[in-house]
Amino acid sequence: MRGTGGCATLRGVKRRHRLRPVPLPSFGPRRASAAPDAARLVLQECVAAHERPVPVELTVLERFSALMAAQGWPAHVGRLAYDRLYAAERFSFAKRVGVGELPALARVLQQHWRASRADA
Repeated sequence: MRGTGGCATLRGVKRRHRLRPVPLPSFGPRRASAAPDAARLVLQECVAAHERPVPVELTVLERFSALMAAQGWPAHVGRLAYDRLYAAERFSFAKRVGVGELPALARVLQQHWRASRADA
């Protein structure tokens, strides 16, 4: 049946649209905590920075991710390192709308991204 208002009615009961939950902001990379005497797994990079699609050290990408997270935007380090399209989009976005240190870092990362594209 059709109602006269903005909501459709069926047998006198108004249907409401379900509100989607608001996604939680990204908080960037987090340090893992373990007991001092616990066994630890140490991961080392298996691909050198100059061999990755986006040739930047992971520590720099982690810093970029943390700055993005501080401003409420997600940036996944693994995707930044290996997905050129994702990295280009995140760098451009940060350069355009970021504040503080973020736009300058995004410009530098974008220059590395462009230089690696020219080499390919």
